[in-house]
Amino acid sequence: MWRFESTHTQQKETEYLDAVIERIEADEHVRSHAKAILDGVSAQEPLVSQSLLTPQDVRYHAEGPNMRDHLTLMLMVLTCVEEEKLHLIDIEEFRRLKGYEGEIQELEDTLKEQAAFFQVFILAHDVCKWVSLSFTSTKEPETFFESPSLEEKLKQRMAYLESYEAFAHSHVGKSPREIQAQFYLAHKIDVHYHNHARHIHARVYQELLDRLCQAHGLTERDRALLEDLVSHHMEFGSDFDVVRPKRIERYVHLATKRGFDADDFIDLMQGCQFLDGVCGSKRLGPRGYFHDPLLLINCLKSEQEYAPWRRAQKERERVEEEGRARNRLLKEVGLDGVALMDVLHMEPGRAFGLALRRIQAGMLGKAEMPTFGAKIDQEIEKRVAQFYQKAFKKGE
Repeated sequence: MWRFESTHTQQKETEYLDAVIERIEADEHVRSHAKAILDGVSAQEPLVSQSLLTPQDVRYHAEGPNMRDHLTLMLMVLTCVEEEKLHLIDIEEFRRLKGYEGEIQELEDTLKEQAAFFQVFILAHDVCKWVSLSFTSTKEPETFFESPSLEEKLKQRMAYLESYEAFAHSHVGKSPREIQAQFYLAHKIDVHYHNHARHIHARVYQELLDRLCQAHGLTERDRALLEDLVSHHMEFGSDFDVVRPKRIERYVHLATKRGFDADDFIDLMQGCQFLDGVCGSKRLGPRGYFHDPLLLINCLKSEQEYAPWRRAQKERERVEEEGRARNRLLKEVGLDGVALMDVLHMEPGRAFGLALRRIQAGMLGKAEMPTFGAKIDQEIEKRVAQFYQKAFKKGE
């Protein structure tokens, strides 16, 4: 896609990621939109509705006590990217990645262009946590212990939910996030979801994924990609907790084995990392709540170190496609060479070539727009306005 229409002019002031998330969380419009999505899917899919009740471990998911809070935040971030309330290059931690501006813009464009795809990922990636749920506690080992049987798992789940509900009722006036943190400090119950991502291959979840993809208008290829991304999404964090170029080879191999384009697969994987691991996972540490962008940063650096020539090739392809798309739009609005010869009443030659370059440079803000007389200037101005209108419409 030609990125003239979507490339964002960098703001002078950036925001740190934590401040960005705070701003998004305070946006009632996007919160209502996320709620409507979850309510609508929950009404149709009991498996999704049930999964939203899954308790969250405050050490890794401090965005709220239930999985619904995790999905809500991810959906809110995705909506802000779609509505251009959030530009990734304006996040301070990403602006500091000098030389990665193209990759960051490509990630933002991927999120916009594949919004329905990522919405299904959000809905499906942790849906199996509910059936994988278990607990351990150093304070209450007789109730919450490691490796329970299925019957014991159900008892633990019920005990946890009852204990949490009683605790919340005794802390009226506190926010859900505060209650989540204080409950953990009081009871020290760790929440586990062992191998939950792999359960997406179970028949009941396969059928759920089929229905979600169909409802969102996704293709069979999209559905196959989603199954692999959901199945492996927990590894996106452990593989890139530091810069590990060799781990990129693993995803190239996986994509090739499945018949996917490796670059596309990695682009989608990084979109999932950004929504899930970076934005959707609030941590609670000694200094308070925070989000960790290093997961994505390490992945971008790993990709570059794994095959630096691929980065240069992708950039060349991107520039070439932008040029082709720009030329198509110029022709569409009558600002290509053939159309402008008629407007300017000129023949091919050096004089016309100079005039054409000056008009297109002026149109792109690289020079002053030349003048050719009131009537011609008015016609060119009209076509330039059409160009801007179409270009920015595509960007939206």
